[in-house]
Amino acid sequence: MNDKKVVIDFSPRTVIWAVLVVLAIWFVYVSKEILIILFLSYIFAAAINPLVNRLEKKKIPRPLGIFSVYLLVAGFLALFFWLVIPPAIDESNKLIQNSDKIIEGVDELIEPLGISTADFFGDETEGFNGALKDINYGGILSGAAGFLTNIFSLLVVFVIGFYLLLQRNGVERAISHYLPAKYQKNALLVSNKIASKMSRWVRGQILLAFIIFIINYIALTILGVEYALVLAIISGFLELLPIIGPIIAGVLAALVALTVSPLLALIVAVWYILVQQLENHLLVPQIMKKAVGVNPIVTIVAMLIGGKILGIMGVIIAVPVVASITVVYQEIIDG
Repeated sequence: MNDKKVVIDFSPRTVIWAVLVVLAIWFVYVSKEILIILFLSYIFAAAINPLVNRLEKKKIPRPLGIFSVYLLVAGFLALFFWLVIPPAIDESNKLIQNSDKIIEGVDELIEPLGISTADFFGDETEGFNGALKDINYGGILSGAAGFLTNIFSLLVVFVIGFYLLLQRNGVERAISHYLPAKYQKNALLVSNKIASKMSRWVRGQILLAFIIFIINYIALTILGVEYALVLAIISGFLELLPIIGPIIAGVLAALVALTVSPLLALIVAVWYILVQQLENHLLVPQIMKKAVGVNPIVTIVAMLIGGKILGIMGVIIAVPVVASITVVYQEIIDG
């Protein structure tokens, strides 16, 4: 029997490429915070660029148009924090303080069924009470608040976004300057598609979350559900998570309503189902029809991976990153 020796020969070019790939991965890892800020700046600039362009067409100087849009955004954020955040924090504190009573009320109502909240949430979290506190302190609201409190990073995003907007064709100039001529056409096409998708996604997501927040807040207030503001804010934030986000928001609202009566819990559950149907068949097709267009399952997986790697920031940028990769992949497939 002849033994054949397999010889693997690595050319200098292969070794160099392997080293460059490793260095690139290392660079991305050590610079991830900076890259995230740059990517968020790009998303922010892409989101408000259509409005700036519209003002420029009305003979308003571009710097003045950018400054006006920034004032509008800052004013909206200030109004939101002034009107919504203080009562939301107050309701959150009350929800935590009364969580034991909520659990007792739910347990009393479901006791005839031979089950308890601990059967669903386990003893490690002390039943639903522990899960509720985990949601409040470790969930979406606290994550978003933690991000917003990082004033320096937020200011950097605004500043970089300002300069990206100031140079209307800055990306095009960079591509023309740094890329070989034969790649410039495709690179410009991909860049424009990514910017367009990011712009539509950000504006669509904000509008969708705001609509869901408003209608749920009005409905829960009319129905007399406690902590209506907090529950409505949660439902708005969870719009970022397709399919399971609205389900989580609906279950949480129904459980809080269950402490009042099973009938109220049923009405709340039915309401959230109706809102979900309205969203799926009317709001999403109209608002997000030209947006990212990423499969919901892919979106969920991307958010899980992003959250595991980068926490709340990973969840926030997961969809834009996947959308960008999808655009590049589609261009490669189309040739």
